Amino acid sequence: MSAAQRPASDRAERFAQTTSVLRETSDIVAERPAAETPTWVKARGWTAFLEGLDDERLDALERTGLAAAADDLADAPPGLRAIATATRDVTSFDAALVGDGLVVDPQRASIRKRSQVAAFAELVRPLLPGIGRVIDVGSGHGHLTRHLARQLDVPVEGWEIDEGRVAVATTLPAADAATFRGLDVRDALGELRPDDLVIGLHACGELADNAIRAAARAGSSVAIVGCCLQKRRGDRRPSSSVDVLPLTREVLGLGNVAPGERGVEEPLAVRLRSRENRIALRLILQASGVPTLAGEEMRGINRRRAVGSLDELVAACFTKRGLPLPSPSLVDAQAVAAARIHARRRRWELPRTMLGRLIEVWVAGDRAELLSEAGQTSELRLAFDAAESPRNLAVIARRAR
Repeated sequence: MSAAQRPASDRAERFAQTTSVLRETSDIVAERPAAETPTWVKARGWTAFLEGLDDERLDALERTGLAAAADDLADAPPGLRAIATATRDVTSFDAALVGDGLVVDPQRASIRKRSQVAAFAELVRPLLPGIGRVIDVGSGHGHLTRHLARQLDVPVEGWEIDEGRVAVATTLPAADAATFRGLDVRDALGELRPDDLVIGLHACGELADNAIRAAARAGSSVAIVGCCLQKRRGDRRPSSSVDVLPLTREVLGLGNVAPGERGVEEPLAVRLRSRENRIALRLILQASGVPTLAGEEMRGINRRRAVGSLDELVAACFTKRGLPLPSPSLVDAQAVAAARIHARRRRWELPRTMLGRLIEVWVAGDRAELLSEAGQTSELRLAFDAAESPRNLAVIARRAR
């Protein structure tokens, strides 16, 4: 049975199972590995297995992820193997539709972006009967907005808070096919109507939540692919009546992590170098008398700078904080310590990285549950293949007729 044919009970069952696994693993997502073996690794009896992984197997598991490798974990502790299997099952979906990216306007759009837009258009097409207007929230430069207006023969409006992006969107080819408005979506969602279709392609954190809540209130149909769950003011409370655990911004950040060679934004080697440099930077700050919590070492510094040389990262950080530069010997010593810590942390991070997709699926399921509670028929679908973007999970809802 395809995802399009799944009854609502299957969506509800997946959500219940995802909730169960997330509750069971709340200690894992809550405690971020630091320099010492995490409490949950020791308490669950996973220390010997994780720390005993040789580099070759570690590399392989980082590329596939524990969930995808669940059937090859015969030597793993039963509890870890069970979680990997359960995570694989609740995060697996039928194949996505494929769209022709060549028909999408190439200006200011990468090949991957064009493929995503084309596939998303095919996902939206079956929702159009009875729709009077399509609202693209967080429309950016309007690639999706214009494409849908041209391909689907329906009025489409792009709502975007960044006036600069609105200006660009209105000057690109075929801009007259759609309407663009520069506004804060939070102020405009009260304008939604029951015959609207609210869409969003990579609508970040709070934007996606606000759009779905407003669509539920208005009875509008929905097709939204979320992204960057942590981009919000404060922590996240469930949208539906189901509670699970405090979804802090740090925990939600796991939802933007993916195993594999490509990952979400950067190749595996680049991600590993970034993590090791960040560990080293935090150790250098601490050795210089600056207490620093994990994650705070990059305060005020673009996170992409962590993929360059450690010396340049340290110089940027200390200059930003108005601190004298540390000695080369201190930097070298902490770099050695960081490499040692990182080698162990890579093993501890395997279960947490696996749970990133679980968190993403749970949040999408929570949004779909809210729409279902509002009387709409909702489901989760893959909008496009993970090769185009691992942030590919769409919440779909059809308004009650």
